Amino acid sequence: MPVKEILILRHGHRLAWTFNPQTQTYTSTHPFPTGIPADPPLASHGVRQSHETAAHLSKLLLPQVKEDRLVIYCSLFYRCPETLRPSVEAFQELGWKGKVRGERGMGEWFGTAPFEQPVPGDSGFLRDRFFPWLEGRESRVLPNSHGEMIDELHDRVARAFEVIVREVDREYEEKGSAGEDVTVLICGHAAPIIASGRVLTGRMPKDSSEEDFKCFTCGLSRFVRRGKAIAELSDAEAAQEATEWRTNGGVAGGWDCTMNSSCEHLSQGEERGWHFVGEESFDSYGPPRTFSGDKSDCKKVEDTNENRNDSAKL
Repeated sequence: MPVKEILILRHGHRLAWTFNPQTQTYTSTHPFPTGIPADPPLASHGVRQSHETAAHLSKLLLPQVKEDRLVIYCSLFYRCPETLRPSVEAFQELGWKGKVRGERGMGEWFGTAPFEQPVPGDSGFLRDRFFPWLEGRESRVLPNSHGEMIDELHDRVARAFEVIVREVDREYEEKGSAGEDVTVLICGHAAPIIASGRVLTGRMPKDSSEEDFKCFTCGLSRFVRRGKAIAELSDAEAAQEATEWRTNGGVAGGWDCTMNSSCEHLSQGEERGWHFVGEESFDSYGPPRTFSGDKSDCKKVEDTNENRNDSAKL
């Protein structure tokens, strides 16, 4: 059973964007690296968080790095590979020769809308322009282009984990390393991270706004596998099991959460936590949305108070 544990990292504190529901367009005050208005980079504080995280992970994962037992995935929105950059560079200095695998199944959550919601750049574009250690892999799971309800988000994340765990299990078995314990590190966003905790443990609260799994910026969660290897199942059986995570104990046999968005490695500790507050709250986090007098314009104001400790919830 190669995949023994999954570490889930939220991206660092990012810049903001604005959305106008009248024109159904996203815009940004500053130009973003990818040219996509809803795809911001990290703020300066987020960059600091990413370096503090790298210092922590390079020690925590040293055995896995040295023994080729570390596999990394991330959302393709720019802030996620950017958050990973210091860690990947530290791993490479320690001898890691792997590539980070982009997976849109772990991407940001946008609520349902009559228009198409933002999509990130593809792996090839991001690799060639910004992150040379990103694998040119096509995502196996894609969010609905018009956004998702909360239950749909959870099911999408469950499918993504079925793909990721099965992919890694098979790779290590095929190269004769089925007896090794492999760590999968994933960098993603607040809403999918909360959903990740639920689909891995099989615990879905009656109220989706329950604050069960935390998701602070650069917070680190750990899930330890308790079930059988998903590679033992047929493709059809594995796909079916992923849809039954609410009743079968969780995806891929189920997982136990042993660390819930720990921020002990961060100098500022827990920052910018988030939780679901309704179907319309599709953004991962950010300053409150403000409305003009006639309510025709919805704007999320850019937050320059980077060290604020209160939770920003929509």
